[in-house]
Amino acid sequence: MVSISFDASLVIQLINFLLLLAALNFLLYKPIRKILAERKELFDRLKDKAAKAKTEIEGGESEKARLNAESLRQGLHLKNDLVSKGLEEEKSILAKAQDEAARQTSEAKNRLRESTAAAREALARETEAIARDMAEKILGRKI
Repeated sequence: MVSISFDASLVIQLINFLLLLAALNFLLYKPIRKILAERKELFDRLKDKAAKAKTEIEGGESEKARLNAESLRQGLHLKNDLVSKGLEEEKSILAKAQDEAARQTSEAKNRLRESTAAAREALARETEAIARDMAEKILGRKI
């Protein structure tokens, strides 16, 4: 069987081991655990910031979509207003043009009537003069 003897070297080795463990704990393990804890805290803060940024981006995108929709509505409303104003202006211009065309047509008809009447009068005078001349020539005397 195995027998363990407790002599001074075992106690010295045990004390040496405990001192080394205390020194490693003080010099190595605590600073590493502290750094790991700080790192974990830093990562948690960064995750929170990333989550907040993602939320803000999503909120910004929804706001952007809302503003785009509002701008589109306003643009369509403005376009429809301009189209209706253009149609009204077109109707007004066409009405003025039709009135002007009717006025000019009426004036032209009046001028045509006047010139026709003047031509008929002139033609009647000339016809009368020609008829007189013909009668004089046929009858051989002056009328």
